[in-house]
Amino acid sequence: MKKIFQIVVAVALLSSLFISCKKDENGSLSTPPLGLGGDTWFATSIDKWVYDSLTVPFNIAAKYRWDAWELALDKTLVPPDTSKVIDVLGGVKRVGLQPYIDQTGSPMLIKKYAPKNFVLVGSPEYNYNGTITLGQAEGGTKITLYLINYFTRLKKDSANFKQMLHTIHHEFGHILHQNVMFTTAYKNITGGYTATWFNVADADARKQGFITAYAMAAPEEDFVEMVSSMLIGASNGPTGYDNYDKLLTQAGSTTSAGYLAIKAKEAIVVDYFAKTWGIDFYGLQTKCRAALAGYLQ
Repeated sequence: MKKIFQIVVAVALLSSLFISCKKDENGSLSTPPLGLGGDTWFATSIDKWVYDSLTVPFNIAAKYRWDAWELALDKTLVPPDTSKVIDVLGGVKRVGLQPYIDQTGSPMLIKKYAPKNFVLVGSPEYNYNGTITLGQAEGGTKITLYLINYFTRLKKDSANFKQMLHTIHHEFGHILHQNVMFTTAYKNITGGYTATWFNVADADARKQGFITAYAMAAPEEDFVEMVSSMLIGASNGPTGYDNYDKLLTQAGSTTSAGYLAIKAKEAIVVDYFAKTWGIDFYGLQTKCRAALAGYLQ
């Protein structure tokens, strides 16, 4: 059934290309297909801001013009509101990237390792398993940020922005450990890794020694969820988006197995950043929190 579906899609795609490339009476192409000359546009103040603020200092590109080929073709998605683009990316720079620069005293770590492509989407992505994708990273090079059209700088509406930052810190953590792996001792702190992590509530995951339910997906996801949760917090069910200290209270008492497991993972994260990258992680955490507080209104 899957092969048949793929063939149907391929036939439909070829048909659309033939229609797009229809020749005029002289036999020349009159309507170039998108991506091959059919998507002419002129630079705007947004493009200048992206170039000056992200591309020149960090070699980072941001795509906000609609390109369906960058996204899941089987999902219904909405283009981003261009009036939100600079505010969103300005927040990403100020709260997601600048704390690393301030803590290390240099832009080189961000310039060398930060994901190089950001793709903006106006809506969330609804998945077949009942989950909602609010941010997505691919291969350490591309991050897709959803819910752009819902963005505000107001504290009361900050959960979506924090989720964007969580995704960025999560993916940056992946890039770092893919260059220098964290100790294998981390994988032995807790068992229970599962592909059906989405069936576990975050609060229950914390009692089992995982800072989020998604941390249960694999040891590598566990590690970067610790990194991102310590720096920017994580979803806490109906109570909103809380910082790491508040999340940790759901693990149980300070002598419980869940609490001790998370603290053991925290120790490895702190040690890894200090010994591998020369970063005081608690100092970085303080700067991330200050940057977020200063950005929200």
